[in-house]
Amino acid sequence: MLRALVVLLLLANAALWAWREGWLGIAPTADDGAREPQRLAQQVEPHRLRLLNPPGSAPPPPPADAPSDAGPPPEASPNAGDATTAAAPTPAPEPRRCWQLAALPPDQAAAALRAADRNADLRGRHTEQAGTLPARWIVYLGKFASADALQRRRAELRAAGIDQREVNVPALAPGLALGTYSTEDAARKALADAQRQGVRDARVVQERAETRVLTLRWPDLTAAEHERLRAALGAAGRGLAACP
Repeated sequence: MLRALVVLLLLANAALWAWREGWLGIAPTADDGAREPQRLAQQVEPHRLRLLNPPGSAPPPPPADAPSDAGPPPEASPNAGDATTAAAPTPAPEPRRCWQLAALPPDQAAAALRAADRNADLRGRHTEQAGTLPARWIVYLGKFASADALQRRRAELRAAGIDQREVNVPALAPGLALGTYSTEDAARKALADAQRQGVRDARVVQERAETRVLTLRWPDLTAAEHERLRAALGAAGRGLAACP
């Protein structure tokens, strides 16, 4: 009997302990909750729960592409490109060149300049460059009595194989030069050679003394201005040449 009482006490204690631990599924009292703060802290509070994607919050599906009432874009007018193409290109500037009359005596240069200014309308368009022509000596034949006499003597010299040229200096024309030299000594040596070839009537003369000269330049002439200048210069225009 005593053994059965002990067993009942043990079972009662075990049931009480299990009830306190909540294993029997019975809600604890307020006093029990105060004694179990850890278990209460782990309970879920439903009134604080919030759905991340509540019903009806999903974005609406994109609307179907509405049929476009607008027609295809208008084609570019073929005349639009033609307007640009038809625009006249900017004409290239007319080419210009430099022309000159070289080594003129001062009086001839002044006459040429007056003709260019007056007849070619080129006033103020020129530049001048001064220079000096050295003295020139020749082995000379002449003066001949006539142009025919000069030509007969030229034929004789050609037959003998002797080079010559006509002399155009007024004081010496009509005459022939058998050679041109920058010093008198060089000319006299050439004279001795000519005499050994049988030319007995030659002599050494100064064809030109040291001379101050002017070169006239027109640096930027169009083709039309060049033609006007050549015409205005007359015979002197034959000496007009492109600048070096």
